[in-house]
Amino acid sequence: MSKTKTYRKSIMKAVGALEKARQVVDARQETLDLLLEQEGELWDKTGECQICGTEGYTEWHHIISQHRCKEENLRHYIRLRGNVIELCKKCHDLTTASMIRKKLDAKEVSEDNASLEPTEKQVKYIKKLGGEIPNGLTRREASQLIDELKKVNATERVKQTTEVRY
Repeated sequence: MSKTKTYRKSIMKAVGALEKARQVVDARQETLDLLLEQEGELWDKTGECQICGTEGYTEWHHIISQHRCKEENLRHYIRLRGNVIELCKKCHDLTTASMIRKKLDAKEVSEDNASLEPTEKQVKYIKKLGGEIPNGLTRREASQLIDELKKVNATERVKQTTEVRY
């Protein structure tokens, strides 16, 4: 038997083994996705902040940030119940991630560029919060609008939570 035939057989055997391994990985990924989805359905809010004990509107806070999970190739941590805690808005705003985000937003709206058009990020966030972008909006005004929309949305969620409970 020639060396070419021997290599060809070995190569084809390796290709077959690789394909089988890919099928196993795909099947396990499907199982993992299903399990994470099922666990996600168990995420019931108690309406009580796990730091201060306040009852009412709460938000999920990722202990290991979603961004960090993606950076470390631990995307499944994003959907793990053990990686989130339930916090009131006040406590959530005190977390390191929220404080860093505020500082970054403040840098974007420094005195030098406060009168410029809003950033793409600001525009997307305003729309996400259900707001509309008025003509001639500046970055500073966009930041103020975002703060107002957050307050309105938080108030509405508290009302919804209260209505559901009583």
